[in-house]
Amino acid sequence: MTNKSPRALRSARRLTGKGNNGRQSQLKLSITQEQEVLVVCVLEARGIVEDCQRSCDSYVKIGMFPDSDPSDRQKSRMVPECRNPIFLQTFYFVVSEGDLHKRLLFTMWNSDSTSRISALLGCMSFGVRSLMDPGKEFQGWYFLLGEELGRKKHLKVPTQHNNPTALSLHQSEGLEVGRLEARD
Repeated sequence: MTNKSPRALRSARRLTGKGNNGRQSQLKLSITQEQEVLVVCVLEARGIVEDCQRSCDSYVKIGMFPDSDPSDRQKSRMVPECRNPIFLQTFYFVVSEGDLHKRLLFTMWNSDSTSRISALLGCMSFGVRSLMDPGKEFQGWYFLLGEELGRKKHLKVPTQHNNPTALSLHQSEGLEVGRLEARD
């Protein structure tokens, strides 16, 4: 058992979404801008773990917030019974001047076919103004965060931790996860 400081424990709790038992679920994305359109590719996820012992039937919802019309939100197809789902889907968001102060929110869900209720696995968001900057690149693996933190920011998985084994080793050594690169 490692002795973590209270600060490190609080930081780890804010990072992890409810239901993933402290493991770092991740979503691989590519976001580019073409004129006034954001082109969002949801590629795959890994490390998806849910509280219940059943299979994970996951999907991703994407939309701008706050003040986003629910009909403007887009949803990936559901990938049944998979803890490392591959989505390979592209979505398009037309961005107006009024959207520049908003955030593009990604939420990942586990669908329970018996109760017809979906459980939030984690989320992240990006400032739309930053996404519209042609000089910035947004692609790679990003941590799924808890709801409160994920509505405010995203956290890119450092390149040296793109290997899940290295990430597990990093966590088992008791290193403070909250020190990873945060943007926005």
